[in-house]
Amino acid sequence: MGVALGLTGCGPEDTAKTPTGAAGASAEAPQAASKLDPAADLAAAAKKLADQSMKFDLDMSGQMTMTGVADTKARLTQVSMSMTALGGDKIEMRMIKDDLYLKLAGSLGAMLGGKGGGKAWMHLDASKLSEGSNFNLSPNGDDPAGTQAMISSLTQVERVGDTGFKGTLDLSKSPRFKKGAAGLGDKLTKIPFTAKKDGEGRLVELTLDMSSLGAGAGKMKTTYHDFGTPVSVEAPPASEVQEMPSQLSGILNA
Repeated sequence: MGVALGLTGCGPEDTAKTPTGAAGASAEAPQAASKLDPAADLAAAAKKLADQSMKFDLDMSGQMTMTGVADTKARLTQVSMSMTALGGDKIEMRMIKDDLYLKLAGSLGAMLGGKGGGKAWMHLDASKLSEGSNFNLSPNGDDPAGTQAMISSLTQVERVGDTGFKGTLDLSKSPRFKKGAAGLGDKLTKIPFTAKKDGEGRLVELTLDMSSLGAGAGKMKTTYHDFGTPVSVEAPPASEVQEMPSQLSGILNA
């Protein structure tokens, strides 16, 4: 009886009201997303970054910029950083599964060159890096810019339109920021952020406003793009590589 009543309600008028095909699905997607808890929706968008290879960029108010490419499933990542605050010094990192290679250039490289043995590249076992290490690109290779780790520190989030979010993060909970938390009081506990996802539900932008932390601090913006891009990362020539000395590991918080 219930089935019969349901079928009698599916006449031509009802069919006209129900969109079908791709156009209908795309029209319903934003409405479906808007019904999700915004924190859960944002966390899901960040988690999708592990599904495909991609390029990513990070800008810390011009003081430090980073560009990179990653294939999270193959655990391949290549990153180049420019430290404008240190006169444009550059750091290059290549990760091939558990092998992490680090190259320091400019004044930073010259200052630490003696401790590095004079070779261009240093090697680290990524599986042995602490959770809060500066060079722990991702414990499982699925979060190269650390965005998922930061999203896990959400304290408040609300939706902005169909694809945007804003709220606050408690970065004192993040291993990457704990060591720098001393002397900041509760300033790390309420960091404002904005975020955006694309039509596929993937996180494509995250901006943290660090201005409250003190002079020189500003906004840190990370963007993800070119999903599905081919990724090839090669290890440096063995003759140019040595293991990172323990004393240098401590200096660099590796």
